[in-house]
Amino acid sequence: MKSNKQLPSILAVELENLINNSLDMSFFPYVKGKSVRIKHIIVRETSFGFLVFDTKQNQELAKTFCKTSALALAKNLAFDRNRVNEIKELDSVIQKNYNDALFFKHTIRVTKDESRKFVAETRYEIAASKTKAAKEKLDKFIYS
Repeated sequence: MKSNKQLPSILAVELENLINNSLDMSFFPYVKGKSVRIKHIIVRETSFGFLVFDTKQNQELAKTFCKTSALALAKNLAFDRNRVNEIKELDSVIQKNYNDALFFKHTIRVTKDESRKFVAETRYEIAASKTKAAKEKLDKFIYS
């Protein structure tokens, strides 16, 4: 077994080797202007949501409602994982429930009927929790 004094020097050597070995920097996402790039895939915000574009094929791959969906899609396409349909479904779940939540929040704010306000609050909580759950699933696509 190695002593504790040798451990820091071994870790330092391993870290130095890791830094000195040539890493392909295209695997790391980076922001350039108003876009995020992951390898050859670009995510850009537009007036309707987010656009996912492939620079190798010079074509639009998808339009998404939220940035999390666009980044999950870009990462999966850049690393040749075929989970596109699942990501698009989660994006549509987020879009639907987000819009529902906005409607219920408005109803809560303007209604004077207490029973209607109670129903809107309940539905708002349901829509918000579904949106949050879908976003957490998308986060798993990005960080795994």
